Amino acid sequence: MQMPLWLSRLVRTIAICTLPLATSCSLRLADFNAISTRNVNLDQIDLDSVSGKRVVGTSTRFIFLFIPFGLPTLEEAVDDALDSGGGDLMTDTAVYSTGWWFLVGTTSIEVRGSVVDTKKARRGGS
Repeated sequence: MQMPLWLSRLVRTIAICTLPLATSCSLRLADFNAISTRNVNLDQIDLDSVSGKRVVGTSTRFIFLFIPFGLPTLEEAVDDALDSGGGDLMTDTAVYSTGWWFLVGTTSIEVRGSVVDTKKARRGGS
């Protein structure tokens, strides 16, 4: 049995309209051995022997009709990761820029890495 013409056109129109909504872009911007937005004393710490918790931090801004409502910042993304990991230094960190839009959308900076608490590591913990 063949699909009615109106239903075929409806399905095609829905597919064409939703296809742009399913697209996005992600770009790896940088890699860092260590990064922090806080004051960190590394005098008595061996970063190779300290293990950390893997976390992701993001900074996201909204886009409406091709107009961005601010720009995401690396500082905000790193602070988000440090807060969620409970530390003050990120190691083995990768920075990504991601975004999608079709009339509305988002643009983000994302950091992925291990969060270390250097104060705890200096006292002898890991």
